[in-house]
Amino acid sequence: MSTARPGPEEAPREPSVFRRVRTITERDIDELGHVNNLIWVRFVVEMATSHSEAVGLDVAAYRALGSWWIVYRHEIDYRAPAFPGDRVIEETWVSEMRGARSIRQVRFRRESDDALLLEATTTWVFVDARSQKPKRIAPEVRSAFE
Repeated sequence: MSTARPGPEEAPREPSVFRRVRTITERDIDELGHVNNLIWVRFVVEMATSHSEAVGLDVAAYRALGSWWIVYRHEIDYRAPAFPGDRVIEETWVSEMRGARSIRQVRFRRESDDALLLEATTTWVFVDARSQKPKRIAPEVRSAFE
């Protein structure tokens, strides 16, 4: 019978949040006078790419691994419109990595009044570059986002 005492419980790790600020331009605006839905999707994908580059995983790094990320699913909640000239605080983080899937959160807030503009959850799948079939996330990719 073991008399070893259990160690202290580890607190859940807070995800590393990547932040930047963007100014909304006229080309982001649709005929209704606010940021177009397709533009928001582009912003969500750009945030994932920028975050990845910030942790050292650019196109060349993924090519060297023979792998890539593809979008499996976007879930987007549009909370408030954004207009030309608005400065938007963009935040993203990886909330989960398991097997070949990664769950990424993205949030956009207007800087002037802290209004929540959009929240998105995207499921990304790590794939083999040649076969395009899912493969387990490489340890160096996993550790870069921790």
